[in-house]
Amino acid sequence: MAVAGIACVAASMSALAADLPADPPLRGAPVYGWQGAYVGLAGGGGFGRSKHTDHLTGLDDTPRFNVNGGIVGGTAGYNWQLASWVFGVESDLSWTGQNGSSLDSGPAGNPDFSSFTKVQWLGTVRGRIGYTPGNVLLYATAGYAGAGIEAGLKSTATGAVEDSTSSWRSGWTVGAGAEWAFAPAWSAKIEYLYVKLNDGGFATPNLGAAFDRSHVAFDDNIVRIGVNYYFSGLPIRHY
Repeated sequence: MAVAGIACVAASMSALAADLPADPPLRGAPVYGWQGAYVGLAGGGGFGRSKHTDHLTGLDDTPRFNVNGGIVGGTAGYNWQLASWVFGVESDLSWTGQNGSSLDSGPAGNPDFSSFTKVQWLGTVRGRIGYTPGNVLLYATAGYAGAGIEAGLKSTATGAVEDSTSSWRSGWTVGAGAEWAFAPAWSAKIEYLYVKLNDGGFATPNLGAAFDRSHVAFDDNIVRIGVNYYFSGLPIRHY
């Protein structure tokens, strides 16, 4: 009788277990998909250095001086993703208020004048390679840089511009950054770029050829934050 009772209880428990819902399948950690096109806005500061070199003597008209100011602009790019690695191309174009000046106190300088350098705009076209452990993308970047540079001389007595010229300068850039996917389709970023532009001189028709500049050197450090919108609906979660 005891054996028969145990058998009946066991059968009843088996039937009850069969009626219970199956356990849900185990899910792995989400993988964020960064692939796709995006646009964004970014702003920050530029902290550059410049120097003017005399055309006739090859000596410096100025010491190296600071060229600082704000920067704001737009970004567009596209990413391809392979597992946790992200590869992409990005371009940006920014207005910048960077400017700086120095008395012509170099070996070839003239104390009656000061020299100035202004950055009117800055643009880059860069490749990116990054690694994503989740909803954060860490990346390195490098590529082409171009800028509109105005350079000239002012009178130290009156502050009037005696001669100046604006030109397109080309160069290169390298940097790094991080993006954080904080909402569907949206990410925030922080980025650093070092920019080195080709030296370019300018003529001084008002003051005469004796004041012509053979080189106006300029390199820049850009620090900016921004926000990107992904048309693919970042973050895409896969389990």
